[in-house]
Amino acid sequence: MVLTNSTMLHVRFNGRSEDLDLAALDVRADASDDELRAALAQRYRCTASAFDEYIVVREPQAIIVRPIAFYG
Repeated sequence: MVLTNSTMLHVRFNGRSEDLDLAALDVRADASDDELRAALAQRYRCTASAFDEYIVVREPQAIIVRPIAFYG
């Protein structure tokens, strides 16, 4: 296992989950939510508005970008 100092980004998009290295997206861990959405839009070749209904959760080891979850 290779460990890096880079923060991981866990993304749930279009029915798939993916773990990405922020450095590979050319984004820093302190990037704004809009900067993260723009980088993801570029990766997935869609508009940033595709992530408008997604929330960004910042944890110590990772950043999670996922759709809003509705319970009940």
